[in-house]
Amino acid sequence: MVNLLVWEQLSFDEQALAQFVQGMLNRKGVKVYIDTDDYLSYLDEEYCETELFKLIEQNVSLFEGAACYDLNCNDIGINMAAMVSAATDILCAPRTLISKLNALGLKTVSDLADIKGSRAARQREIWLKYKSRLNRDALVHQVVKEDNFHLALRDFSICNRWACIYTSESEEDRSFRREVLQWLDGNVPVYGWNDDEIAFIRDISTYGEYALPSDWSCNHSYFGLGDCKLKMKTPRTTIREDKHYIALVVSDGDNIQWLERTFCTSSTFGQRQRSPMNYKMSWTFSPSLARLCPKAAERIYSGKKNDYFITGVSGIGYANCLSYPREHLDGFTRLTAEAMADSDLNVVCLLDELHLTEDESYTKDRLGCYARYDNIKGGIWELDPDHYRGGRGKIFWASGKPFISVKYSLWHPSDKPGQVTKEFLDNFIEQINALEVNPASAEGYTVINIHPWTINIEDLDYVIKGLDDKFEFVYADELIELVKKNLG
Repeated sequence: MVNLLVWEQLSFDEQALAQFVQGMLNRKGVKVYIDTDDYLSYLDEEYCETELFKLIEQNVSLFEGAACYDLNCNDIGINMAAMVSAATDILCAPRTLISKLNALGLKTVSDLADIKGSRAARQREIWLKYKSRLNRDALVHQVVKEDNFHLALRDFSICNRWACIYTSESEEDRSFRREVLQWLDGNVPVYGWNDDEIAFIRDISTYGEYALPSDWSCNHSYFGLGDCKLKMKTPRTTIREDKHYIALVVSDGDNIQWLERTFCTSSTFGQRQRSPMNYKMSWTFSPSLARLCPKAAERIYSGKKNDYFITGVSGIGYANCLSYPREHLDGFTRLTAEAMADSDLNVVCLLDELHLTEDESYTKDRLGCYARYDNIKGGIWELDPDHYRGGRGKIFWASGKPFISVKYSLWHPSDKPGQVTKEFLDNFIEQINALEVNPASAEGYTVINIHPWTINIEDLDYVIKGLDDKFEFVYADELIELVKKNLG
């Protein structure tokens, strides 16, 4: 029987404590699940609603004491507490709740406010004290910041005895971040997120790790790391000849929290399923979801439209393959190929900076680490700058397999949802309609990136209606096969 905690019935401080209780008890074999967002739909075991402090009282013998911290968005104490609870059986709680734990028989053994210094210094002191008791096969990087403060995900770090840190882009914080990244095993995931995507991913890639955006993710201490085999149900049709071939590719599918929370109900994939139009589309999708939340992955694959899936950037997790340590890249691409096989994926999506592709032999060697696998047909390459279209459609080759860069990006410059205008869409339609039909040239093939945070399916439907009949929409793998056949 699963003990169910209802998120909305808890105060903010109790919600923080619930994450710690969940992570520690799930580690002990006591099943705890939190009913929040749509996560209850993923639970197929019998459950019984319970009260937080009653659950603690029933299992009080499993804790070896209590520690307190100050819960607020300007104090790193919650991440320090997560490392303490990950490394020990000490239940950490917000200061406002510590007396309730004392009343249940848990003696207060430490106060994390006693550790003084900067954010990095305080975290480093805890990490150095407990790192010999923490596992190095993953890291949780959970933001503690006024405008971006979440309680979720720490159950996952506590259950698996992983470090939990937050670092900004200050020199002191980045120095601590690099110290922790270097300590990790290599080719391991960093769960959570950060303030500066580019700098964060650059650091992670440099030390041979990869990111899995998941700072809103819940219940992963319950899910664990499963083993799920997915099978795509993509319908196939005959491709018309002598057309300009376009693959529509939706970005940001590396985002675990999006896939498992609102992907199927939002104005992107969810609205796609409700749209009267049904052109071919390719969606980026993290193959790691099959292990992290199998039922969410299965739900996505059960879509009824002409949908095809490729990996999110850059395979098993978000990294930059051109700056990844060469000694780790073979391992990273091996993990990617294995995860792709489990998720029935055969096209990889990559994200890098255009200027790093200038050395042709260097680039070919890097791409060859992916191309050597039979189940990887080729790739779609998002190249910065200019909203992933820095490559302007250039095709890179490795082992006879094409990696096609994005030529156009349907991405509103405001970077904000709800800002798209008819004028903006009409201008985009005009640009695409100017493309030529030429299957014998790279100019005859186009990848259009669709940015899901500023473009919804209603916008995309409008664009498709405005395009000439000379275009043939194909899946990403079909575009790769056409390029290989006609240009290879």
